[in-house]
Amino acid sequence: MKELRERIIDVAIEEFTRGGLKFTMSDVAKNLGISKKTIYTVFESKQEVLIGIADRYTGDFRKMQEELEADDDLTAVQKLEKLLCALPEKYYNIGLNRIYELSEKYPGPYKYLMTSVNHGWELAEKYLKKGIEEGEIQKVSIPVVMSMVKGTVLCFMESSILYENKLTYEQGKLEMVRILMKGIEVK
Repeated sequence: MKELRERIIDVAIEEFTRGGLKFTMSDVAKNLGISKKTIYTVFESKQEVLIGIADRYTGDFRKMQEELEADDDLTAVQKLEKLLCALPEKYYNIGLNRIYELSEKYPGPYKYLMTSVNHGWELAEKYLKKGIEEGEIQKVSIPVVMSMVKGTVLCFMESSILYENKLTYEQGKLEMVRILMKGIEVK
């Protein structure tokens, strides 16, 4: 049953990548070569599948954070930059620039996902503080920097700004981090 659950989540991620939230349980069943009825023995609803995707993302994201924390070859600044850009590899090109659809149509799974997204902020604050202490980052207000980052990520997740401007979520985050770390002034 666990293997089938994982396969359903894999295919649901593929379907979401292809067409956003318009995918149906029939699409998932067809792709897997099983009946919709079989899917419903594992998940009660599409909403539960979306929560399964959020669970998978949470686990993958935490694993990335643990690996980053354990990497002694990186400076605090490098860790901060990597953390702020962090997105588990399998979620690249998943269409996160359309995640705002989730907030509108499935607020429960969206809130659940946002809980996961918000888990990395303490680690970002730690790297920011360490970078300041080590003189790699100028003295800045950590609450202001973190409010800027959180606000930008929230804007990306709850609005169509990226989608309307033909930017992927990955491109948006990279641009945010570049501006945050390097500024906008030409030097």
